[in-house]
Amino acid sequence: MINKQQDMMNLLNKLYENNNYSSPLDYFSQSINELKKYDLAEILAYQAKFTCQYVISFLLSTPLLWMNKSVRDWVIIMSALNPRPKPFKIDIDDAGYVDIHFLCKYMRVNAIELFLQEEKFSNQDKEKLLLYSNKVAVDFFMDELDIEFLDGEDWVHRDQIEVARLNLIYSGRINQLKYTEGELREYIQKELKALSILEE
Repeated sequence: MINKQQDMMNLLNKLYENNNYSSPLDYFSQSINELKKYDLAEILAYQAKFTCQYVISFLLSTPLLWMNKSVRDWVIIMSALNPRPKPFKIDIDDAGYVDIHFLCKYMRVNAIELFLQEEKFSNQDKEKLLLYSNKVAVDFFMDELDIEFLDGEDWVHRDQIEVARLNLIYSGRINQLKYTEGELREYIQKELKALSILEE
């Protein structure tokens, strides 16, 4: 087991160090069979020391690792990334919240709400997540360039993301992220207020 974990770390370090690629999809797909041997929760927990931008690119280039993940699987991934870094001590490109970024921005599902509903996460965990989400709310929305790269050549095709997104929503355990940036900030403030009342 220790050897397997070491093999995973060696592979992830090698991919990170050699990542001068023109097409992330081509680059990461060369190692997909090796990557499939490992648990995505463990992969992301280890990659939290890399930049958020790199790990998002990794996810968008390895759809076979997450296409069929259930909501429960994503909660396990959230647990693996806990406890999170303190939101005001980290850089905006910190990967400690990469699961939330990926689910909100690309899958367009409300990962914040899912996290808040889980009893296993403490109020402190939830407060950190809300403060961080408020700090980077603008980055939870795709711009034209993001959409352009979801072409099946640079990154996974947007149609594949849509299939995975609908599978999550149809499970009934996670909602779509329907907010504008302003509405998302209002929602976060409301949840922060509710948390502070609980803690009193």
